[in-house]
Amino acid sequence: MTGRPRLFRGIGASPGIASGRVLLLDQGRLRVPRHHLQADQIDHEIRRLREAIDAAVAQLDAAQALLHDAGVESRSIVEAHAMMLKDSALFAEIAGAIRSQQINAEWAVTRVVGRWRSLFAQVADTYLRERRSDIDFVGQRLLQHLGGKLGELPLNGLPEAGTIIVAHELSPVSAVLLARQRVTALVTEAGGKTSHTSIVARSLEIPAVVGTVGVLDAAGNGDLVIVDGHAGTVQLRPTRAHLERSRQRDDRDRRRALELLETRSLPAATADGTSLVIAGNIELPIEVTTVVQRGGEAIGLYRTEFLFAGRAALPDEEDHYRTYSRIFDEIGDRPVTIRTLDLGGEKVFAALRNDPEPNPALGLRAIRYCLAHPELFTTQLAGLLRASAHGPLRILLPMISSLDELRFAREQIAEVGDELRGRGRTFADRVPVGVMLEVPSAVLIVDHLAEECDFFAVGTNDLVQYLLAADRSNARVDYLYSAYHPAVLRALRAIITAAAARDRPVSICGEAAGDPQFLPLLIGLGFRQLSMSPSAIPPLKQAVRQLRAADCERLVEAAAQATTQREVVALTRDFLHANLGPAYRELADR
Repeated sequence: MTGRPRLFRGIGASPGIASGRVLLLDQGRLRVPRHHLQADQIDHEIRRLREAIDAAVAQLDAAQALLHDAGVESRSIVEAHAMMLKDSALFAEIAGAIRSQQINAEWAVTRVVGRWRSLFAQVADTYLRERRSDIDFVGQRLLQHLGGKLGELPLNGLPEAGTIIVAHELSPVSAVLLARQRVTALVTEAGGKTSHTSIVARSLEIPAVVGTVGVLDAAGNGDLVIVDGHAGTVQLRPTRAHLERSRQRDDRDRRRALELLETRSLPAATADGTSLVIAGNIELPIEVTTVVQRGGEAIGLYRTEFLFAGRAALPDEEDHYRTYSRIFDEIGDRPVTIRTLDLGGEKVFAALRNDPEPNPALGLRAIRYCLAHPELFTTQLAGLLRASAHGPLRILLPMISSLDELRFAREQIAEVGDELRGRGRTFADRVPVGVMLEVPSAVLIVDHLAEECDFFAVGTNDLVQYLLAADRSNARVDYLYSAYHPAVLRALRAIITAAAARDRPVSICGEAAGDPQFLPLLIGLGFRQLSMSPSAIPPLKQAVRQLRAADCERLVEAAAQATTQREVVALTRDFLHANLGPAYRELADR
């Protein structure tokens, strides 16, 4: 097919560069029949619903077995979809709509899924908002079975290699099956960086760009296309010059990747002998393997909100226990830090009937929400404590702003422990409890908190937001949001000083922790455990080995005299140029 070159910009969901021929996969939406029922038809329609759910679950169980045989570490996402379908509350809500409104099963499914989807549309948190796609996938699967259309994907006849899929949206199962067909890249119009399909693409190391609006209408089967998962661009019908440049970049990236993977097992130690622990942030058990493969030495932050996504009923103790203990199957005896639920405010779930918040970021969220709903909190704590029998687990409490909150949370943990002993459940004799430092009040009383907690984790994303009163999701104030602000550096130094005085370990997570250009400031401040996205681990470990801690400390002393973030950025840039030389250009490109 001929046509002029066109460049589309989306979101780089999985790094890498690939070129090949387009295969359009426009599965579209099923046409949903809608009709009202007679009273004597209702029971039959509910039986149709039950049979469709059972068939969909059986199909997903078969997919899990296929993924297991293929050695693909994407089973937990498929299992999450199966759990949604098995949720008795889902069946009850759809069946209730069939009975009360006297409508057919397909119509009831679309109404219930639509209600859940509208709840997620209100969520400000990017990761959680993108769980809407999981609800859509489950709804589509049910509609397929109700309509007798059971196929996953039309995969027959795919070329052996060089095919790039262009679609509106893909389910995680589809992404895995396509990868097994040697598809070299994925492009979708929908989705975001933290959608499950994006996570699967990263785990399979397939370049992917999502959120590429308009590409489906512009592309034709057989068109040449270049997918750049680093930059988040899709070059449709590229020129020869475009193709040559992309091949050169791909060759360079492959050499870098091999170099980084060859050194991933080397310790993260500076050139003058200061050792760091590099850990990974995860949101799903599937990502544990990726952390280990990238050279991560621990799980520094496991966000547990996904357990609530797409569920009509709250997860019970067994759900929590099975999920957390599974992590140790992959990571063995390495430390795992699990954050308790950061729910509430703008994070709305079908299972939680949240009242609207006038200012969600400052409302009833995280530890505040858990303490206001102790039955939810204690259920999670029971699962966490039981999972501690499987490996070195640490419990992290988010958004602590006062000593009273910490004390009350520890009382809840102690009470849950007593209750578990009474039931004969086993768990570790001592489970460390830490405080996530995210709000200014916690920074100002960090010395008091250190007396009653076991460790700290600095959440840079929220800490910067609250310190600078700049919403990190608001593009209008994006220029204000910066970890290089002198106030942020002062806060980080105060935390390190107070924690060291009481011999409390401190880790740091968030975007700043995985930024190689911010790394010398963190080393100079005294941070010795950094937790980040798995993909950020290899380049950061390499950067650590190229720096000297003594030089980084001198940089921090100079930065402490700076009065603006622009000055701090300039000092850091000059430092990297002086200490890394030609390697700085590669560092800046990553």
